[in-house]
This record gives sequence, C-alpha cells and structure tokens, in this order.
Amino acid sequence: MNDLNPADLVSPPSWALQLGELGRILVLAAAALFALSAISWLFSKRSPALERAGKLSFGAACCSVLGAFVSLVILFANNRFEFEYVFGHADSHNALAYRIAGIWSGQEGSFLLWATCSAIFALFTVGNTGIYRRWYSITFAFFLGGIASILAFESPFKLNLFEGRPFVPEDGLGLAPSLQNYWVIIHPPTIFLGFGSLTALFALAFAALAVKDYEGWVPIVRPWAIVSASLVGLGLCMGGFWAYETLGWGGFWMWDPVENVSFVPWCFTIALIHGIIVQAARKKWQQTNLLLGALPFVVFIYGTFLTRSGLLSDASVHSFAEMDRSALKLLIVLMAGTTFGFAGLWGFRAFQGRKTAPVAETGAGLKREAFYIVGIGTMLLMGIATAIGMSVPLVQALKGEKPRVVEEALYHQVLPFVFIPLMLLMAVTPFVSWRGMTPKAFWSKVYTVFCITVGLTGLVLFLAVITPIGKTLNLSSTVNMLGRFEVRGLPWLMFLVGICIFPFVGNVMRIAELFKGSKMGTMPFVTHIGVAMLMAGLIISRGFEQKAQSVVMKDRPGRLMNYEVRYAGMTSNENDRNNQLKLDIYNPHAKGAPLFTATPGLYKVKMADGQESTMVWPHIERGWLMDTYVSLGQPQTDATQDVELKPGETTQFGGLGLTYVKMTRKGQFGQPGTRFGALVKISAKGQSTTINPEMEIVEGGETVFHPAKLGENMELAMAGMNAANKSVTLRVQFMTPIYPIEIYHKPMTILVWLGTGIMTLAGFASAFYRRSRRAVAVVEEPIAPKKTKRAADLVTAIKGETT
Repeated sequence: MNDLNPADLVSPPSWALQLGELGRILVLAAAALFALSAISWLFSKRSPALERAGKLSFGAACCSVLGAFVSLVILFANNRFEFEYVFGHADSHNALAYRIAGIWSGQEGSFLLWATCSAIFALFTVGNTGIYRRWYSITFAFFLGGIASILAFESPFKLNLFEGRPFVPEDGLGLAPSLQNYWVIIHPPTIFLGFGSLTALFALAFAALAVKDYEGWVPIVRPWAIVSASLVGLGLCMGGFWAYETLGWGGFWMWDPVENVSFVPWCFTIALIHGIIVQAARKKWQQTNLLLGALPFVVFIYGTFLTRSGLLSDASVHSFAEMDRSALKLLIVLMAGTTFGFAGLWGFRAFQGRKTAPVAETGAGLKREAFYIVGIGTMLLMGIATAIGMSVPLVQALKGEKPRVVEEALYHQVLPFVFIPLMLLMAVTPFVSWRGMTPKAFWSKVYTVFCITVGLTGLVLFLAVITPIGKTLNLSSTVNMLGRFEVRGLPWLMFLVGICIFPFVGNVMRIAELFKGSKMGTMPFVTHIGVAMLMAGLIISRGFEQKAQSVVMKDRPGRLMNYEVRYAGMTSNENDRNNQLKLDIYNPHAKGAPLFTATPGLYKVKMADGQESTMVWPHIERGWLMDTYVSLGQPQTDATQDVELKPGETTQFGGLGLTYVKMTRKGQFGQPGTRFGALVKISAKGQSTTINPEMEIVEGGETVFHPAKLGENMELAMAGMNAANKSVTLRVQFMTPIYPIEIYHKPMTILVWLGTGIMTLAGFASAFYRRSRRAVAVVEEPIAPKKTKRAADLVTAIKGETT
C-alpha cells in the first residue's frame, strides 16, 4: 500500500465507518461500565441504589462486549477492508463462514472472542449466585474490564489510513491458507467458550472466600465445573482432529505450547470436579477446592501471556503475533492482579481457619477418600509437568537462549508414569466404599474386572498378531523409555492398551450396578468410558501405525507398503484453492480397478511478502478398523542445488560431466527480448554434446527462464549470471514435478472419535443433572430437604460416583 495514489482511493461507506466507531465505543464503554459495576458493588452495602447500579452496569457492560463482537462480525461478513484487522484476515474470495472465522484467526479478534464468551457465561451465571453475587460480580468485572482495556489498545476497529484519510483496499490479505479448513469455524469458538467458563469458576471461588461461606458455593459451581471440563475437553479433541486432517504428520497431538495452554487448565478442572465430590460426601477439602477453583483460570491467563507475548514465535507450529506493548503490560497487570489477589485472600482465610477441628473419621481399611487424594494429586502432577514443559521456551528466552519446545518424545517418556496410575484409579475407585473396606473385600469387587480386562487385552493381541489385521500394523517397533533404554514396542503398547481397557470394564460394571437406582447418576462413569476409549484410540493409532515413503511422477508410479501409487492428474489447477492431486492406489498383485483414489490438496498462494508458497493437505481414507492416511509433501522440481561456474569449470551430476564453456547473448543490452545463455558441454561415456539454457529479459524488467533438455525428465536451467567475471549459476531440475508421499496405516482411530463424543455428551448430561435450580435458596436459608425420590437418587449418586 506504499504506492497509493490519493486520486485513486476509494472512500468507505458512512455506515461502515459508523459501525466501526460504534464497535470501538462499545469496547470503551464496556471497560468503563465494568469499572462502574465493580465500584458500585464494592460499596453496595451502603445503599440499595448502588447495588442496583452494580447490577445494571454489569449487564450493560456484558451487552456492550456482545455488541462489539456483533459489529465486527458484520464488518467481516461485508468485506469492509478499510479496517486494518478485516484487511489482514479476510478477502472477498472466501465463503462467508471462512470470512467470519477470520475474526478469531488473529490477536485482536481472539481477545474479543474470549471477552465475548466470558461475558456470555457471566450473564448466564450471575443471577444464581445468591450471597456470592456481590464479590462474584466484582471479580468478573475486574477481569472483563481488563480484557476490554486490552482491546482498547489491541483494537480490531482501527482504520486503514492514507494521509489521515480512510480508504478501501481492493481486497484483503485473507485467512492464512493453513487455517482454511472447516475446523477453523468450529474449534476456536468451542474452546473459547470453555476458557470463558473458567472465569466463572474463579469468580465463584473468590466470592466464597470473600464471604467466608465455603459450602454453599459447591452446588452452584459443580455443574459449571463439569460444563467447563466438557467444553475445554471437546475443544482439545477438536484441535486434535484439525491437526490430523491438515498437518499431514498422521497424528492428533504434538504437545505444542498452545495445545498445552488448553490441556493444563483441563487437568486442573478435572481435579476440581473430583475434589467437590469429596466435599459433598465428606464435608472436607473446603480450602483445597477453593484453590482448585481458581487454578484453571490462573494457569490459562499465564498461558495466554506465554503464547501472545511473542516469546514463543519461533518455538511453536502455531503463529503468534507480538502484542502491543501497552496491551501486554495490561495483560501482565491482569495476570498479577488475579493471581496474587486470589493467593493473598486464600492464604489469609487459610490462616484464619487453621484452628478448625478436623472431621472425625469413621471406618477402617481402604477408603474412597484416600483414592481420591491420590487421583487428584496425580491429575495435578500431570498438569504441573505439562506446565513446566510448556514454560521451557520462556525460561530459555529469559536466559538469552533461542527458545525451543520440549520434544514430543520426552513427554511420552515422562507422562506414562502419571497416566498409568490415573487409569488404574479410574477403574477401581468406583468400587471402594466411603466408610472403608478391607483389602480382601476390595479385591473381591475388582477381581472380575481384572479377569475380563486380561481376556479382552489378550483378544486385542490375538487380532493384532494372528489375524490379517496384523499385516497392516507395525509390530516390530521399539520404544525409548526414560533413562535412554529401549523396550519392545508390542509388549509395552499392549500393556498401555490393557490399562485403558481396565477402566472401560470397571465403569461398565459399575453402571450396571447403579443403573436402576439412578440412571442419570451413572453419567460420570459413562464419561470415564469415553476417556478410556479416547486414550485407547490415541495409543493404538499412534503406537501401531505403519508408514512408508516414496515419490510419484506423472509417468513413474511409486511403490510403498503393499501399494502402487499412480499419478492420475488434478481436479483443477494449482491456482485453485480447491485443487486436489489425484493418486490412484493399486494393489500391485491384483488386476483391475484401484483400491481407492487419494485426493490430497495441492494449490499455490501468494503470501503477504509476495512470495509464492505451495499448500498441501492429506487425504484420509477412513475405515471402521483403520484409516489409510496419504500425506503429500512439497512438490519438488530441483534435482540439485544452484552451482556457480566460471568458464572452463566442470561439475558432476548422475554420471554426467557438465562443463561451462562460455556466456552467450542474443539481442542488445538493455532491450526487452534480449537473451543471455550459458553454453554447456555435456560429457558421458566418451561422448559429448552442447546445450544452451537461457534467461530472457522481458517488458517490465522481469526475467523468464528457458531451460535446456538434459535427459528423459531432466533439464538444465540458468538461474543467474555475473557479467563482471562471466560466471553463471546453473541448476538441474525435473521437467515434471516429483511428488513425495507418505502412507500411514492408522488403526482404530474411530475410538478417538467415539471416545470424544461419549465423553462430551455424558459430561453435559451430568452437568444438566446436577444443575441447582434452588441453589440460592439453599445458600441463603439452609433448610433440611424432604426425603423425596429425587433426594434419594442424589444420595445414591454421591455415594456411588467417582467424577
């Protein structure tokens, strides 16, 4: 936009300018209204009018955030490129859904999405907080006011200006090509709803500390904690599906810092849910659960700072923009204020309650509470270990070193020591009594589960080794363990599969025992079944995958595994975003039609710097038992690197001697159409010939290259020249591209999809079942409930559940 002519500028319509100004004003209004709400609630005990002002200003502020988001949606939908953010993340060629998805593809829009999702949860939850509402509103207003202040600097409503005048560029830069997949429409809003829900957990925990009521918040926070875990978990899985379908490496998860920023809060939220069960059943862990209520939000704020500050720009597969310095300072203040504010109040309340008498223990032997302590501690350990791993690049950056992410292999070496006990506890804890039981009684309950697990694991091993399925699996791999020693892959992977089958069987049996008493109360166990299936799918699909590499050319098929891959053309051309390469996959030992035709994506785009880049994405041939995953690499045309030769010098290529003789010229210096060439002598087996690759200067000063044929599918190209010393730069290249391909056999990926669906649906059902419509009344007036069938069901569920 540096070559703009003021006379050619197109002025934006007034409605767009007014809408952008409205969005900017709504952001500023939200910041001011949240501040007014916090102040009004802070002094609300002095006057009912201040309480009313706090309520009205809080609602108005939330609506202002929603209004700002709607304004940005309209600008994106209508391609209003006069706004810098719309220009940078949308273009007129994309479908409406992708244009709107451009909102959360950048820094400013994702902050607005976060604020919007948090405001939605604030509006949904604030009316049911009872005596906690005052401090709940103050805490929420502090956070959302901070985000609105950040958006005042990181504004998506800034205009493109030339000499102080707004103008409309011809088109926008568009959504980054790597993001143009349907998951970009679904995944970010889902996981940001989860992030928004974490604020509600934090605000409730802070409010409970502020009013010194540590019991009444439990029925309020419990369903929202389950919703948070379900949304964040679903978002995590969606991100995995997105990676699987676009990145071409055949996996769902790489322990990237952005992935971990979502995973760590999920771990802490799961710990909170289980801590609440102990508090509901045993009237313990009040202080611990308050801390667990704040941790998911606090660690996500830290993760946001980590990923949005620009510190990890060279250490992640994700793209990060460095924040405006003022906005970054506000984010640091917000992170410090929420973290130290909560930690200070929690520590003060813990000191005040240090003389509280402990609840008397009853019963002996193995108790469910002890199992919960171990399980929650292990879940926290997994989150902490992951948080340390994602913080390593920050530590390196602060030490002045080049930031690097922790390798995926190291996570896989360390975290199994946490994962294995978690899965074991998930299997056996439902059978342990709250009052205590002897080891013999405990073993009698889990013995059947153990036997069925061993049998099913043996069946899986039989299918993997004896049946034809085994021919498509990698059964000879080795696994690097912590301590730099290797183990056979098959025994280790089968052990991990058995570890996943164990909780599956245990929870199925527990559901069978409790189903008649409380059908909806069994939803936590269904959630565990989903988690077990999900983890089994991840382990089997990655651990038993088989892959091979080859290359394909137009007239030369590639052979790998038991396939022959033949080039069959393209669906369009490489300038079409929807273009796909067609590869027919044959069984070389059988005649007839191909097994299937793989259609990986392949197209070229111009990047923001003007350079051309080739985009590829994989083809997935899905099956019930196995996916055949065809990954396309970057097409290759260069057979050698550029070589600079002076007259008389020789280089070798594939048995050929290439001797540069002299420079040639056709035409006059400085005139369009002039050709400069390199006369090259080709020598092989005592015979020689000469060829003359050329480069032509055309109108506009551009250069057109004219290679010379070197072999059946080879040509010699002149890539440059130096008139001063008469040297030339030569390159051997293929006349038709070579397409590198990888084929993966990915067994049982269907378990990943099924597990995700079961885990999510059961989580939402459990949250709905545990919603507390009378939570306010219970908090304000704790009257003993009547013994209804509903109450009996709840008691049964509390005594039997484990999530």
